[in-house]
Amino acid sequence: MSDINHYYIDEAGDLDKQSRFFLMGCIITSTPGALLEEIDLLEMQIKNSGYFYRFRKEFLKTGFHACTNHPDIYSQFVALLPRLNFRYYARIVDKESKYYVEAIASMSKEDFYDNMAIYLLKDRLLKRESDINKLFFEQNLPKPTKSQMGKREGQLKSILSKLNNEMIKKGVAVGALHVEISVQNKKTQPLFAVVDFMNHIVMKVYEGKNGKVENYMKENYRLVEPKIGCLHDVSQGRFHQPRKKGIDIDSIFVG
Repeated sequence: MSDINHYYIDEAGDLDKQSRFFLMGCIITSTPGALLEEIDLLEMQIKNSGYFYRFRKEFLKTGFHACTNHPDIYSQFVALLPRLNFRYYARIVDKESKYYVEAIASMSKEDFYDNMAIYLLKDRLLKRESDINKLFFEQNLPKPTKSQMGKREGQLKSILSKLNNEMIKKGVAVGALHVEISVQNKKTQPLFAVVDFMNHIVMKVYEGKNGKVENYMKENYRLVEPKIGCLHDVSQGRFHQPRKKGIDIDSIFVG
């Protein structure tokens, strides 16, 4: 019987001018139900807590969201991450780098986005080519209607099919990958919160420079570092594997 892997993919930053970096992140888990139980329990504790009552109205509106949650709620979710069964992977690009400037001059921002996502997933899928792989993409559409999300699913299926065929021709894949794709939003897919918080921590570290990363964010990074499989700094062509070698935050990351 094939194993079933669940992938949750989301981005941080943007491809316009609002952020210095753009990051595509993904968590992979074989136990999504267990993750959801832990998140639901934490959500219930926050909703029923007298301490968090003053933040309840906003929390009910947003749910767990790294950029909008009150710091006290943020810290509660970060404290939960080490207990969850998942592995995190990401590709990050400096938008002031030569790589990005040349790439974005030769392709649309939509194609660049898709390339970041597909090549983030490529090695993960090859490693699990005999498994059933369920991919959940957080929608990044300007008008996220059901019809538009369905169209986006079709686009992603086509791109992954072409990638699969290329891998077969090169002899790196034996046959067709069993991949199921779903485009959803954070309200319908609570597990996007896990990749959202992981993305946020990595981005905050990258945006610091020469010791200017806030101490509490360094501590957050060290807390979740064992969950990280690989960070691919696309601009510099570096692959960081924190579980094999810890990262010197102040000397390696630039911002």
